[in-house]
Amino acid sequence: MTVRWGIAGTGRIASDFVRDLSHIEDAEAVAVGSRTAAGAGEFAAARGIARAHGSMSALAADPEVDVVYVAGIHPVHREHAVMMLEAGKHVLVEKPLAMDAGEADGMIAASRTAGRFLMEAMWTRFNPLHTELKRRLDSGEFGRVTHIESDFTFEVPRDPSHRLFDPAKGGGSLLDVGIYPINLAWWWLGAPGSWTTSGNIGPTGVDEAVTMDLSWPDGATAHLTCGSTRPGPRTSTVTCEKAVITIDAPSHSSPTASITAGGQTEKVTAAAPGLHHQVREVHRCIGAGLIESPRMPHGESLRIARFMDDVASAIRGR
Repeated sequence: MTVRWGIAGTGRIASDFVRDLSHIEDAEAVAVGSRTAAGAGEFAAARGIARAHGSMSALAADPEVDVVYVAGIHPVHREHAVMMLEAGKHVLVEKPLAMDAGEADGMIAASRTAGRFLMEAMWTRFNPLHTELKRRLDSGEFGRVTHIESDFTFEVPRDPSHRLFDPAKGGGSLLDVGIYPINLAWWWLGAPGSWTTSGNIGPTGVDEAVTMDLSWPDGATAHLTCGSTRPGPRTSTVTCEKAVITIDAPSHSSPTASITAGGQTEKVTAAAPGLHHQVREVHRCIGAGLIESPRMPHGESLRIARFMDDVASAIRGR
C-alpha cells in the first residue's frame, strides 16, 4: 500500500525531501501546503505533485494525505505539527523538533492524544554509514567510547534577514547545526552527567558559535562545536578502547569513514545518505502501530531540546 505524503512548506529542505522520497517505492508526495496558493502551485507543478494548498489548514484537511513532513522554518514547527496531528495525520518534523523544550513537550502530548506518529527528522540516525558504525559499536567490536570530537561549523555571510541570523526566524547555529554533534554524542553515549559551554552572540542577537564540553560518569568525554560565520572541519572522531573512528566531512551526512585499530586502517563506504532513509522508519513504525520511533523516541528529542535550552541560557549568562 502506498503511503501518501503531504509537504508542509516549499523551501529547499522540502524540495530535497520530495526528491529523496522518490527512492521509496511505497511512498508518494500527493499534496503540498504553503502560505500562498501561488507558492504551493509553483512547487507542486515543478515536482509533479497532484494537489497544491494555499494554507496549512487546507493541507491538514486533505483526506488523501496520510503523513505530513513539516519543512518550514523552526518557529512554525510546533504550530504546523500540532495542526496536522489534530487533523489525524502522522507527522515527521524537520530538525529541530521545536524551538524549545516547552514546544516539544506540547507536540509530544498532541501526538499521544491523537494517537498519531510523530518523529523529529534527525536523519543522521538513519543514514547507512551511521547505522552501520553504531551497529558495530553495539556489538562490542570497538569497546567503550572514551571521547568524541564533533564539529559542524560553516561560513555564511552575516545577513540580518537570513534565517540563520534572524531571531524571528529561529536563527542561531545551535538549533540549526549544533544539534548534529549533540545527537551523535547522545546517541553513542547517552545523556551526559555534566557539561560546560561557551559561545559568541552576534550583532543580531543569535548565537554564531558554540562550544560544549560534556562528561559522563564512566569517564567518557565529548568536545562539540558549531558555528555559522567561519569555516570548520565538520568532521567527527570517536575514540574507543579498541579503535578510533573518523567520519569524513561533512560528518552528519558522510557515506565514508575510517576505522583505525591494531595498527591497521579500514576504509568504510556505505550507501549514499539521504532523507529517504528516515522515511522507511516512518513507514515501519506506522505499520507497526507505533506513535514514536525507537531510534529517535519522543523522550530523546525532549531531553536534547532541554539540553539545548540550558546551553542557550548559559551562553547568554541567564
